[in-house]
Amino acid sequence: MRVKRPEVVIVLLGLAFLGAAVSAPPSGARSRQAITKPLEHEINVALKLIHVYVTDKKGKPIPDLTRDEFELFDNGTPVTITEFEKHGLSQKPDEPIPGEAPGPAAETPAVKEAARKFILFIDLTYNDTWGIAKAKDVAAKFVETWAQPDDEIGAVSYSPFGGLKVHEFLTKDHTKVREVLARIDQGGITGRADEIEAQYWRLVSAFGSQPSDSGNEKVPLYIQEARAERGQLKEMTQNFVRSLTALAKALRSIPGQKHVILFSRGVPNSLIYGNQVGAPDWRMEQTGGREARTQFDMGDPRLKGLNETMFKEFAAAGCAIYAFDTHVSAKNADLYGIENRGGQAPSLGSPYGSWTGVFTDSKVEGRDYLRRFSDVTGGRYFSNPNVFEKTLDEIQTLTGAVYILGYSINERWDGRFHDIKIKVKRKGCEVRAQSGYFNPKPFSEYTKLEKELHLYDLALNERAFSRMPVNIPLIPLAYVGDAGQRLGLIAGIPGEVTAKLLGSRVEYIIIFFDEKGEVATVVRTEADPTPTRGQAVIITAGAELKSGSYSCRLVARDMDTGSSAVGSALATIGTARVTGLQLSTPLIFTEGAATAYVDVGPLGRKDALPLAETYAYDRSRVSPILGELPPEKASVQAMVPYWAPGTAEPDLAFQAYVVDAKTATRTSVTFSRVDRIRGGPQGLLLFEIPIAELAPGAYYLHFHGEDRASRSIGHTSATLVIPQR
Repeated sequence: MRVKRPEVVIVLLGLAFLGAAVSAPPSGARSRQAITKPLEHEINVALKLIHVYVTDKKGKPIPDLTRDEFELFDNGTPVTITEFEKHGLSQKPDEPIPGEAPGPAAETPAVKEAARKFILFIDLTYNDTWGIAKAKDVAAKFVETWAQPDDEIGAVSYSPFGGLKVHEFLTKDHTKVREVLARIDQGGITGRADEIEAQYWRLVSAFGSQPSDSGNEKVPLYIQEARAERGQLKEMTQNFVRSLTALAKALRSIPGQKHVILFSRGVPNSLIYGNQVGAPDWRMEQTGGREARTQFDMGDPRLKGLNETMFKEFAAAGCAIYAFDTHVSAKNADLYGIENRGGQAPSLGSPYGSWTGVFTDSKVEGRDYLRRFSDVTGGRYFSNPNVFEKTLDEIQTLTGAVYILGYSINERWDGRFHDIKIKVKRKGCEVRAQSGYFNPKPFSEYTKLEKELHLYDLALNERAFSRMPVNIPLIPLAYVGDAGQRLGLIAGIPGEVTAKLLGSRVEYIIIFFDEKGEVATVVRTEADPTPTRGQAVIITAGAELKSGSYSCRLVARDMDTGSSAVGSALATIGTARVTGLQLSTPLIFTEGAATAYVDVGPLGRKDALPLAETYAYDRSRVSPILGELPPEKASVQAMVPYWAPGTAEPDLAFQAYVVDAKTATRTSVTFSRVDRIRGGPQGLLLFEIPIAELAPGAYYLHFHGEDRASRSIGHTSATLVIPQR
């Protein structure tokens, strides 16, 4: 299976939440989870960090505030600010004036360089072809020109058919972000939602009332059609709001302030909050025998509640919305207004009961919606993407300097909301900060999207914020045979990790990234951790891959508590030959059986790739060495699989040597061949390697083999780490 990294959301979604991943645990599992419940709800003293942006009345950052000038309130209670930092973008020092001696340096607090988080959100629902093309262009220019090297950038889109897609998680690989932006297509465009809403109100106003279907009067066909379209639009808006609410909740787990640059025309404001059209006095106009009264809509209470919750969730997650209105300008001409009215409704000339102007009513467009979305979250609204250079400069200014205020909290795992208020004593300051935060909640209560982003943070982000501070040793094995080229992994989950996996299910996910950083394939399985809790576990996995370089990441995650551990390694698969001797990566063994094994197969297949068949050792007698060699051992065993296509029975001869990783000194190794476990063109050899004379340190163990029958040679190597004795 070949999967591009931008679509990793689909792959990981299918992995992490397959079947029982989102179902209730069985009764036994519930009882085990109940035992661990107090641990999930215990009170911990934690440091809470709040990002604060302070500007003057003209929007220029104020960089010289001190800790004592800030006041911070948590749920109305003043708190003591214990941590205080200033962060700003790197700037060149001021040039001295020619002919003038430089003055004494001013004493200013240390300012750390800002590392910001940006999420580029392209709305494919409330947009048009021009707007999406402009959005992709501006977003790409932002990444290429305005973003700083340390900025983490992600790319997200939403369409009514494809739903919410995370095309790229937060990353410093800006080239990758530009590539995924270019691949976002316009297949999800559904048309101009504001035109549908404007058309509805235009027709209702022309008809002169909002007749009921249950009355005696006949409802015109064009009114019925407009109502049906508007009903579909409301349903689409509800799905849009719910999806964005889920995203906001999931973004709570990503630390720090997030700047969301939203490219959209916005949801028609009247669709949610209502509208009023027509004459202020119904006696002012008579049209076609019908009195044209003022038409008033209170809005949709359900949509209103859902939308206000979404605004609150983004603000509480530390997400400031910078809305790019993808209209051509702040006042967008309704060029199709007259054409849309032709032959459908009476022509009206009054300034009250009709649309005779060339500009659409702002209430039925998304401008007011985008403005409020930005205001509530502490961001900004920008009306004209055609002047994006100025706009991006303003975003750079607004996000380039930030104060970080920290204070201690009693952290409870109850998911409750805390209201945050921040004041600055200095006059003339405008403060932008998150409106609050939610207490953490048990992993079992995470939504599907929250679990998905939790996995992204573990598997795709180098900082791996959510993982245990434990290293999982992982050995990559490149092997080849008549079934194709394979890359296998053997990992050792330490007992200190399995002791913390207290849930009823643990998932093991291995992701193979190619040299371009794209997902080549993913393998996954689940296991019951109860029998091996507190004991070491060996994980084996294999995948069929092409020649090239790969980075591999293993995630072990408790599906009840979210406790996770991560391991990573680099590997290379050489080019397979049609004929001639080919050697697979050696696997180093020691005497003594491992406690337990978990074999991980490819996604969608029950049978594991034949790693265990290629490296066919006796698991009841020996176990692989995944880190330092045992200090008391005088020798170890090395297993070397081989493949000699075109030869019925190869005549093999070997030599071996070690190279000191620090000094590059080469030393020959006198070894003995212990066994030939399997013969024929695809076989397996076992060697005894003496290590008593090797000084402590890291070495590369090289094997050179020759098939004298076909006069071909092969080479392979492995790493040895000799501990202090």
